[in-house]
Amino acid sequence: MLQYHLMKICSKFFCLAPEPLRKGAAAVLGRIALWVTPHWRMEMAVANVRECLGLEPAAAAEIAKESVRRFGRMIIEVLRFPLLKAEELDRWVEFEGWELYEAAAAENKGVIMCTGHFGNWELLGGAIALKLGQPLLSIARKQNNSQMDRFIHEYRELVGQKVVYNHGGHSLMAISRMVKAKHHLGVVYDQDTNDGGVATKLFGKDCFMPVGPAALSRTYGSPILPVFIHNRADGTSVARCHPAFHCPRTADKEADLAAATAYLVEVLEREVKEDPAMWFWAHDRWKDGRKRFHGGKK
Repeated sequence: MLQYHLMKICSKFFCLAPEPLRKGAAAVLGRIALWVTPHWRMEMAVANVRECLGLEPAAAAEIAKESVRRFGRMIIEVLRFPLLKAEELDRWVEFEGWELYEAAAAENKGVIMCTGHFGNWELLGGAIALKLGQPLLSIARKQNNSQMDRFIHEYRELVGQKVVYNHGGHSLMAISRMVKAKHHLGVVYDQDTNDGGVATKLFGKDCFMPVGPAALSRTYGSPILPVFIHNRADGTSVARCHPAFHCPRTADKEADLAAATAYLVEVLEREVKEDPAMWFWAHDRWKDGRKRFHGGKK
């Protein structure tokens, strides 16, 4: 229980700490994150930035480093979740295109909100839940460390999210029930979950994308609303909503799922190209990083 209670103490401290101290701590944590990231992952990140965005080595290296350093700010923001309230939400996050969400919600079929491991996706989930004024069911991966999992689970619920883990039959049943009941669902869709998906290309490179958003939309007719959050230099963030769309429903189910997933890939690529340091480049997204840069070692 030591790690859990230590995080709670840190949370109380940073809820009271002045802004200069918070910014300094975020910078230090960012440097620590960069230091502890395995060398092969940073090599992979730089290579992927170059291959995906066509940048020179120096520019690619800086983007890869910043994509890790920004986790310092993300940690401080999550630790301050006890202060995140609906009535003061605009001090944290500005929403662009919220009318696109309202149009999707007006269909009364629930809304499947899709984002990536981009910016502070934890803050995005909480901000959406608070702006909605109702729980947002978020699909999450269970943390390997049980104490850290307890902490982040508690803080997600603190800002209005209801969390289900992305593995297991009970999780699938809970997700289906929520969407069928026209509730709102939050999905992080940009990583391969190793349990099947849609074969596609991301930045021209073969990969698999999770099929969940497209499958749920096709089954229940729910609109899919992509939304991504960006850091601002002044310490606030902006969450950008994209136009909602539906998974087609024809006699060719596989083609329907592929078409909807291809559009989500297109949106993700546009967001990453615009603000590349916001994406989590150190993740082995194409499942070839270990082989290419770590000799296939575990």
